[in-house]
Amino acid sequence: MTGAPTERWRQVEELLAAALDREPAAREKFLDAACAGDSNLRREVESLLAAHERSGALDRLAPEVASITAELRGASAMLAGRTIGHYQVVDRVGGGGMGVIYKALDTRLGRTVALKFLKPRLDADASASERFRQEARAAGALEHPNICTIHDIGETDDGRLYLAMPLYDGETLEQRIARGPLAIGDATDIAVQVLRGLAKAHGRGIIHRDIKPANVFVTTDGVVKLLDFGIAKLADVSLTGPASRPLGTVAYMSPEQAHGTPVDHRTDLWSLGAVLYEMLSGKRPYPRGVPGATAEARASVPASLVAQRPDVTPALERIVMKALERYPADRFSSADEFAQALIGVVSS
Repeated sequence: MTGAPTERWRQVEELLAAALDREPAAREKFLDAACAGDSNLRREVESLLAAHERSGALDRLAPEVASITAELRGASAMLAGRTIGHYQVVDRVGGGGMGVIYKALDTRLGRTVALKFLKPRLDADASASERFRQEARAAGALEHPNICTIHDIGETDDGRLYLAMPLYDGETLEQRIARGPLAIGDATDIAVQVLRGLAKAHGRGIIHRDIKPANVFVTTDGVVKLLDFGIAKLADVSLTGPASRPLGTVAYMSPEQAHGTPVDHRTDLWSLGAVLYEMLSGKRPYPRGVPGATAEARASVPASLVAQRPDVTPALERIVMKALERYPADRFSSADEFAQALIGVVSS
């Protein structure tokens, strides 16, 4: 297991990158939700944001933070306007944990696409490059309405990897939750669609391992697309990096994933349980990550959903809490079983 300072830095780094991806006016609300009462964490992130805004402060930041801020400051200028293969890059539209996403025109087929480039600070990281290729292999092996399609994988003249994907109209679930808890029907419908995509992936031996609101896209037609298979486990080949640094997003990691022990498809079900809890309450069940292995931590449970909003039925709460069980054997056995439970409670 990673020591607390390392894990803490990883959490600060992740929040800093996410905050810098937002307009300054939106950062306070983002930090309200992301830090969830952890005033020390918020102060750390805010101090780095303040340093970023001060002229010349970039050179005084730690090298890891400097790489993030330099990348976010200059990424659009590097790629916007370039022609890469048969794609004309237009502008940056977003980014994830490993990739920066640009709007582009596919000149062969006359369609608008999204190009996802491996982040500049990861170009020299062989394991990151392999995980990026893994995303193409994992998602390319799947054809399902609720999984983002991979059109193409390529490499620029200067060695940067990229994926070509559809450019959907809509928003991420993270953006949707930022406006407040979802209606019961909307939350369960999104969860069921994610589960249908996961059932397809799990049936092919692919575990996503980074289910979170930022990786769930809801189109303007209400179709859910599961994004970013960048750290997927394909069959028995695990691309986890060093055992001391499990990949994923802390607040949505299952206990087994957070603690660096072997995972199976049920880790995705736990993560989706955390996402569903957040859709219903507007809060993460474990804002600072799943509790540790002490008896006190094992007894910790998220705040009751029924107590937070009266339209959540006890039956729906039981489904969410079953998905969030500490031990995989106590959760749903499959994505299909989880989906059927949700469908049953909504239709009853």
